[in-house]
Amino acid sequence: MVGSFYREIRACLIEIDIEAVNKTISSWKQKFHATDANSGRVFIIGNGGSCAIAEHISTDLNKRCKVKTHTLSNNSLATCLANDYGYENAFQQWLQINEINEFDYLVAISSSGKSPNILNAIQHALTNKIPVLAIFGMDGQVDDFYWEDGDNTFIHIDSHNYGIIELTTEIILHSIIEELVLE
Repeated sequence: MVGSFYREIRACLIEIDIEAVNKTISSWKQKFHATDANSGRVFIIGNGGSCAIAEHISTDLNKRCKVKTHTLSNNSLATCLANDYGYENAFQQWLQINEINEFDYLVAISSSGKSPNILNAIQHALTNKIPVLAIFGMDGQVDDFYWEDGDNTFIHIDSHNYGIIELTTEIILHSIIEELVLE
């Protein structure tokens, strides 16, 4: 049992587009310098386990890299936005309330790649020229988006197992953090 789980994680890691990850690292390094100079922020979104990953990565970016990060982990606000605007629009509304702008960065995490609230937030960011890093698994719809410039990165994890997608997502994000810390 454990052997097949381990083999699938290993296979996913081997399949990761390293050039996309390197592009993200390079983009983040440049963006973080500009972000710091312009008081920019990193917004990280996800549902369920992806929300937990968002909070973990937010903590590490803030503590280890001194980057201003935000997650929608306030239950009162999250349920208020979902109630008032519909769950599919909650993240988009949160980004609007926080006046996300071109000096900010959006990290979108979705194991399924089909969550309407995540997809709508990505669309809002792209429409407003906000750089996006999207990490999706399964047969996600994020690849339907048109990436307009080099600031946006889509990383697909080729698995239908939530645990494998979540662990691989964390490995990718931690590898980015390690590169930023070493800078």
